[in-house]
Amino acid sequence: MILFSDEERRGKPTLMLRSLCVALLLTVPAVLTGCKQGDGERCQVQSDCQDTLICVLPPGGSPQTGGVCRDANGGQDLSTALDMATNADLSSSADLSTHD
Repeated sequence: MILFSDEERRGKPTLMLRSLCVALLLTVPAVLTGCKQGDGERCQVQSDCQDTLICVLPPGGSPQTGGVCRDANGGQDLSTALDMATNADLSSSADLSTHD
């Protein structure tokens, strides 16, 4: 049988309590922040979605009924140039600055 002195017995609960406190301090923030929702997953508010997604509620919907997380750019790749060309006839000689 192993016998511990009074000093050793008092130190063990303190060490266990410290270990428990450290473990709680490390795990509580992770649990409270939770995981953010991905594309197509349910959300109620903007903060439910990942950073690049937005929470889209259905027409007439409310945060209580919920919506889904969608790409903020609507699936468009904004890194490419958009074609802004026009087919309008700009060769007209009419001056639009004169008043009738």
